[in-house]
Amino acid sequence: MPLVPIVLSLARAMVSARAAGALVLLLLLSSPTGAAPDGPELNALIERISLALGGQDGGQSVLDQAKSYAFTFRRTIKDGPAGRQVTADHRYLFHRGGERVRLDIRIRSGKGKDSATVIVGEDAWLLAEGERHTVDPATAGGRLGEFTPQWLFSVPLALATDGRQLLGGASLSLVGRVREEGGSRFILVGSGPDGEETARIEIDARSYRPVEIAFRSSGGNVVYRYGDYREVARGLILPFRREFLRNGIEVSSTEVFQLKLSKVGDSSLFDPAVLELPGLAKLPH
Repeated sequence: MPLVPIVLSLARAMVSARAAGALVLLLLLSSPTGAAPDGPELNALIERISLALGGQDGGQSVLDQAKSYAFTFRRTIKDGPAGRQVTADHRYLFHRGGERVRLDIRIRSGKGKDSATVIVGEDAWLLAEGERHTVDPATAGGRLGEFTPQWLFSVPLALATDGRQLLGGASLSLVGRVREEGGSRFILVGSGPDGEETARIEIDARSYRPVEIAFRSSGGNVVYRYGDYREVARGLILPFRREFLRNGIEVSSTEVFQLKLSKVGDSSLFDPAVLELPGLAKLPH
């Protein structure tokens, strides 16, 4: 039976939250409402949010056009009520428009095994403990997709490209501004057909970038928090910190080290004959 990295198993539990988030955003479609107190007119605010994240030609569209990139990050996941914690470094390589893909995982603390999952065309394999295990490429592709910047930062990326479509709903309102020490936030609230709040988006009033997104899902109340935004390429602006909470309990935290849009130089990383797991360069220790 093929080995499956523990971090992959934990990540699959978060898929329902992503699907619920997409449904919540879809609730926010239609014609925009008017102005709200202590804030700009809603259309103007939506436009500023989009521009602050790269604009309609930035965000998701930049990644969609990338032929190759390397994405490295560290994630800590707490599993279940017992609070078992696993911290691992990750390197996701996207090469030749997706013809070659590789995910390396190196466990820093907690239980798990160092591994690499590789997809080359119609072939896929898992490397762990000096052995190579053939895996189904479609299944592997679905699992690896959960470690892409497109998945981890789907909301900020979508707000850049499709901000007006995603946020311009009759059910969306700007309820005001929350002032706190060191800054303030605009509060956007989405309501369902019954008038009850379905989503809440908090926007930093200085940068016009989202810092918190909350919604209800079948698994309870879900919150994503974002911070440390950086422009990694023209029009591609990502938060380098992400937290995921469910029912007030932190489930995972992610710290991005690098997203580099460039070719993968080491072809041995996609060679099925190579069983060794190299160290992940340029990651802090």
